[in-house]
Amino acid sequence: MRKNRKSLAAAAVMLALSMVLAACGPKQSAPPPSNGGGTQTQTPSQQQPTNQAPKSKVGGELNLRLDQDPDILNPILSSSAYGSMIYGLVYSSLFDFDTSWAPKPDLAKSWETSEDGLTFTVYLREGVKFHDGAELTAEDVVFTMKAIKDPGYTGPRAASLSSVEDIIAKDKYTVEFKLAEPFAPIFTNINYGILQAKLFEGTAIADMENHPVSWNPVGTGPYIFKEYVRGQYALLERNPNWFRSEEEGGAPFIQTIRMKVIPDDQTALAALENGELDVETPPPAEVKRLLTEYQGKLIPVQYERNGWGYMLLNTTRAPLDDVKVRQALTHALNRQAIVDVALDGEAVVPPGPIPPVSWAYKQDLKTLDYDPAKAEQLLQEAGWTKGADGIYEKNGQKLELQFFATAGSSLIEALATMARQDWEKVGIKVDVQLMDFNAMNETRLQPGEYHIAFQAFNLGLDPDSLYSLFHGKFAQPNAQGLVTSFNRMRYDNPEVNALLEEGRRESDPEKRKEIYGQAQQLIVNDAPVILMYSNLYTDFHTPRVKDVVNFPGGGATLDYLYQWYIEE
Repeated sequence: MRKNRKSLAAAAVMLALSMVLAACGPKQSAPPPSNGGGTQTQTPSQQQPTNQAPKSKVGGELNLRLDQDPDILNPILSSSAYGSMIYGLVYSSLFDFDTSWAPKPDLAKSWETSEDGLTFTVYLREGVKFHDGAELTAEDVVFTMKAIKDPGYTGPRAASLSSVEDIIAKDKYTVEFKLAEPFAPIFTNINYGILQAKLFEGTAIADMENHPVSWNPVGTGPYIFKEYVRGQYALLERNPNWFRSEEEGGAPFIQTIRMKVIPDDQTALAALENGELDVETPPPAEVKRLLTEYQGKLIPVQYERNGWGYMLLNTTRAPLDDVKVRQALTHALNRQAIVDVALDGEAVVPPGPIPPVSWAYKQDLKTLDYDPAKAEQLLQEAGWTKGADGIYEKNGQKLELQFFATAGSSLIEALATMARQDWEKVGIKVDVQLMDFNAMNETRLQPGEYHIAFQAFNLGLDPDSLYSLFHGKFAQPNAQGLVTSFNRMRYDNPEVNALLEEGRRESDPEKRKEIYGQAQQLIVNDAPVILMYSNLYTDFHTPRVKDVVNFPGGGATLDYLYQWYIEE
């Protein structure tokens, strides 16, 4: 699965770096040079993004993989990386980000912050056209941002704008963001694809997900949406009138983007090897073989992921509403062994929710390490006793849990199998059920009908990502009983909430790092998630694809696809 970094990037009013989030299958990550984060490996084919666009010629068709069908093609409603692969190329946002994670103009041509830090003003480019010919104005930006703040909003982005009190169109090309308090991660937190207000006229925000444009996107980006056939493919065509084309030397260059829905990893691997896919991230166990057998035939792009594969634990459903049971589940897992086997060692076990590649990484967290004896001790302290069959029980109920994960991934299947075996060794019986990613979200995670679920999460560049994931204000179900935010663990710790709010207000990077370190330790102690791995990824692309950028933290991200070209 490719991913877009638009959500990834950041740098804020006070030079604090930020990011965006997307739940997905396996995958992404890296820090600015000054923040002491991780490193990445550059390959010979990788070039840094530049405004000096290539001497490339326009044409060709690029074949990509969609691991799963998208949940929706609306940038403010989607919660999956599969949707963002498509709409991320169709829509433009206010800012772009360079490889040092610093913001640069996209729809915004410039910006400024008031002296008191409470007004952020964005000046838009003039003459930008949507794909249907309508001009983008400040009213479209206001509509998009206010939709996220609307009480009827059904998407997962409300957390990102919670410090924004109002959005005002000062004139046709000027937008003011009125802030309740200084807001460090503003660049990334207002950086969503800008919708055309007129297309949604007369539609309640609560019904936006049912609007035809939410599945037939009309943006201002480098690619025009042509077609999506569920279970088969999505098709995009080059936008010859892209507003950045001249400054990017005539970009985009590739004429057609075809994204094929291929849920099965081995099928996708075969498609990469025989040239039916141009770019793919293979299962970790295949990386070393591909590097050897396909040297010169496939070009590797290696990098550290700013995200992780993780298990969500439903903190409001018994018996996982007991923190000791959640801690026992964590202690019972030999995560390093799982990384060594299921990921062939191509990952690290992150000590906390900010991975090693981030500038806010805290190495000295006290973690819940592999300790089966400690796991059983915690279960006993929680009132569980071991039955004759070796399974713990309490009040006549066996300690039996449901575990949901996405079907089609050999990595996830191996991980789930090893986890189930580890848990059973200490007396916890787990029923593993593999299913469609979107169905799992809709029928299990959002209504809270699960004990454990596995997903992956791509963080942005700012530790404020934790706000959307772990702040308790997003743990509460709506009137339909659904949690549509990213906090589907339904986790709520007032002390963590206060730290995450403080981190948003603080401008000093060192103080922010300390604040997020404290928050991480509390989250680790409470165990609403089990962080399984942060990948050391290797993307591969065919040699005919040129000018692929290895973005720090994002690898062969589609955000720089406009620079790619095909040479047959």
